[in-house]
Amino acid sequence: MLLRFSSGDFHNATATDGQTGAVLFHISTPEPVRERAPSVASLYSFASSSTAVSEPAQPVQKTTFITDSEGAALAEITWRDRYYATSIRIGERTFNGTGEIFDSHYVKCLPDETIIPTQLEYKWRTTPDSLTLLDDDHNVIGRLYENYTPINCKLIPASKRAPGYDYLRLNKVPTSELVEVLVTFLLMTTLRERMYWITTYVYGSKAGQPRSAIGKLRKQAHRSLVHWRETLFRAKRD
Repeated sequence: MLLRFSSGDFHNATATDGQTGAVLFHISTPEPVRERAPSVASLYSFASSSTAVSEPAQPVQKTTFITDSEGAALAEITWRDRYYATSIRIGERTFNGTGEIFDSHYVKCLPDETIIPTQLEYKWRTTPDSLTLLDDDHNVIGRLYENYTPINCKLIPASKRAPGYDYLRLNKVPTSELVEVLVTFLLMTTLRERMYWITTYVYGSKAGQPRSAIGKLRKQAHRSLVHWRETLFRAKRD
């Protein structure tokens, strides 16, 4: 199966069949409702009050919704402060954060790649410029193609004059597991952004960077991955 995303923002995109164009999933993450702006009178009252104490800002919470082509709910991911998934629902199943959908005990942080297993016995492998899905035998069964275009039934890197789309190719993934794989994909793309501190556009242009810059990138990724793994362990203990 080949999924084509209508936007590089995977949290707000429509996923269609890359061959037929049929809509498969709608993914949306509405912005949280903002409080009404205070009136001039309330601002004056607040400013003139000697007892007014500023309260710490509350964490921003968003929810990503995944629906089918008819709008039926399939899954939800609740986020805190953009990067932390605090609650995940897939069908009737609920997971208390990433610690229950990923197997944190077997995360591997290697010099050139990071491998994160899922509860489905698949593994996501991420590098600064790639994201692939592996089966239990480490065979590649899924791959993210960023800014590609289809030509003669093949995906070719798009040119600057004609930007392409992002595609997710999945092979040998049962239909019954497709939604859960899509959920873990969204979690991984968010983690990947957090790990490497660069956007999808920069991933594509990394080849021209000097070795020193890549070395710094790996150090940042390692520190972020260690913190993320500690978060998973805390979630499991709780």
